[in-house]
Formats: sequence, C-alpha cells, structure tokens
Amino acid sequence: MTSPDLKPPASATPQPTPAPEGRRSLAVAFVTLLVIGTDLFVVSPLLPEIAHQYHVSASVAGVTVTTFSLAYMIGAPIIGSLADRVGRRTVLIGGLTLFGLANALTGLSPWFGLLLAARVLAGLSAAAVTPSVQTLVGLAAPPERRAGWLAVAASGFLISLATGAPTGTAVASLLSWRETFFGIGGVALVLVVVNLFSWRSVGAVGAPGSTPATTATARSSSLRKARAVSVTGLWAFSVYSLYTYIGTALTDNAHLSTGMVAAALIIYGVGAVAGSLSGGRLADRYGATRVVAGSLVSLSVLEVLLVLAFHTPTALLLLVLGLFALSAFPCLPAFQSQLMHAFGREIGSVMAWNSSFMYLGTSLGSAAGGVLLSSAGFSWIAPAAAAAGLLGALVHARWALPVGQQV
Repeated sequence: MTSPDLKPPASATPQPTPAPEGRRSLAVAFVTLLVIGTDLFVVSPLLPEIAHQYHVSASVAGVTVTTFSLAYMIGAPIIGSLADRVGRRTVLIGGLTLFGLANALTGLSPWFGLLLAARVLAGLSAAAVTPSVQTLVGLAAPPERRAGWLAVAASGFLISLATGAPTGTAVASLLSWRETFFGIGGVALVLVVVNLFSWRSVGAVGAPGSTPATTATARSSSLRKARAVSVTGLWAFSVYSLYTYIGTALTDNAHLSTGMVAAALIIYGVGAVAGSLSGGRLADRYGATRVVAGSLVSLSVLEVLLVLAFHTPTALLLLVLGLFALSAFPCLPAFQSQLMHAFGREIGSVMAWNSSFMYLGTSLGSAAGGVLLSSAGFSWIAPAAAAAGLLGALVHARWALPVGQQV
C-alpha cells in the first residue's frame, strides 16, 4: 500500500492558482463555453435560409447539425488523450483557433459539400475546447470549491440553450446567416488570445488534490472510462428524450400560444442554470455522490409528474417544468467533480469521454423520444426517460466508479 505521507513529485503537483487570476480564468471559461454552445444551438433557426441558399431540402440542411455532433462524439476521446500528453492549454488554444477558422469557413462556403466539411471541423474543434476548458477550471479551482467552479463554467453552455437560437435569428434577419458564423468565428479568435494568457499558472498535469493512488491508476482502459461516463450518457438520454419534444407538447397537448411556449422554455433555461449552480455548491458542501444520486432520482420523478401536469392549469405546468430543470442539472457539475477526483492524470481524456457520452445520450434520447412520440404519443416518453434516469442512479451507485473513489 502507498504510504499516506508519500507526496507526488513537485512536477506532478499543480500549483494553486492565485484567487484573482483564478476568478478571471473562470470568467473566461464561462464566455468560451457560451460561444461553443451558441455555435451548436444557433444553426437550427438558420436551416431554412441555408436550405434555400444551397437548393436542398430542410432535412438535408439539417445534416449540418448531425455532422457537427458526430464529429464531436468521435473526436472527443481521441483529442482528450492527446490533451493528457501535450497539455490541456495547448489543445485548448489549438482547438479554439481551428474553431474560429471553421466558423469562418462555414460562412464562406460556396457549395454545400464544403459547408459540411466546415461543420465537421467545427465539431472536432469544439471537442478539443470544451473538455479542455472544463479540466482547466477544475485544476484552477480550490479543491473545496471545485464543483461550484465547474458549475459556473458549465452555466455558460447552458445559457447558450436560451440565447443561441435568438442570436442567430436576430443576426440573420439584419444581415444574413453567413454573418452569424463570421461573428462566432471572430469572437472565437479573440478568445484565443484571452485564453492564451488565462491559464499560465495552472498545473500541466494531475488533478487538484490527487494522490499517488489515483495517479498511479490513471492509465485507465477505455472500458473503465466508458463505464464511468455512462452515467452522463444515461442522464442526457433521460433529460433530452423528453426536453427535445417539450415545445411540441406544449403546443399540441397543452394548447399554449407561441408566446407562452417561449416563456415556458425560458423558465426551463433559468431552472437549468440555477440547478447547475446550486448543484456545484451542494456538492462542495454535502458531497458529490449525494447530489448526483439525488438529481437522477428526482429528475425521474419530476418527468412523470410533468406529463401529469399537462392536465392541470398552466401555472402549475410551468412550475413543474421549472422544477424538472432545477432537479436535473445539479448532476453535471457534481459528477464532473467526482471524475476529477477519481482519474488523476488522465482527467483530460476522461472529461472528453464525458462530453462525448453526453452528446451520444442526447442524440439517442432525441431519437428514442421521436419514435415514441410518433408511435405512442408524448405521454409515453416520460416513463422511458424516467427509467433511464433511475438506471443512471443505479449505475452510479454500483458500477461507475470504484469504491473509495467517490466523494
């Protein structure tokens, strides 16, 4: 057994980031993930114009979203392993540079094939940026506030859920869809410079508070990594199999007006951000294991209650929708904090696997929800989504992380 007094070499121990610089870096991480999320969610309202521009159907234009997601899912684990070898800051800067150029190419593309290639590059570069930012935030954070810092960074991505589509619509209405991507690319290139000076005092390797035991076992198999992050995949399946079709159900089942549907989605977005931020604070105070388990179980219960709430007054329906988001999103920062504790030196690749499984769970959940919606109706999505959430809680408790590596 390893002596508790034995300390890792100085070169393997990240130096604590000074508080003011750490807070500035956290703000940079928030904005960076906001821009990455905007690029993902901005495409949907632009699809009609893109389809018209290239003389393709709306469904064919939608392949741009699919190619981005597939490139992210496939590329993230590979790029994450590279980040563990050459440094997360290096991969972040390279990925953010490519992300800016890929968005510029998206706006410049004269034919549809080149547009698809640009979206593949954007997906690969986003797969380099997002896990690297999350890892650097975890390394920079004080150990006792790590989950809270991860939650603040993640809230940038969550806010883009609500702001991405309106931003794209506004810019496209004033100029054209191409300028939307030029703008994202330009902001990304500015963020290259900002990030270049934001992470210089963050340790190159090792997780905060990592011990020789965790770093010694860091050369983990792909199976062990996939097993751990399967919790995130099940969480994403549970949430997005239902959320993807909330707008449709609010219109067709609850008969809400367009304005009320927009208000409902804003309530959901506020609940998601509040849930993420509160989840980080709760994990730091009471332990991440409790927060992850509580979030997965409560979101499953509220999914069933949400379907029942469609037969109640609108105010109660909106309340339950907000509570659903509030209960669902504490899981993410809490579980990311657990991963950082468990995987030591390979946290870059594990966070990449985590991001990849989140995209995978989202895609599979949306597909499964669509099948259930068309074949059985919206009310049948909730039991399947709730079952996935409860399965995630069981996997988290019994299988995902070895005993002794949960916090």
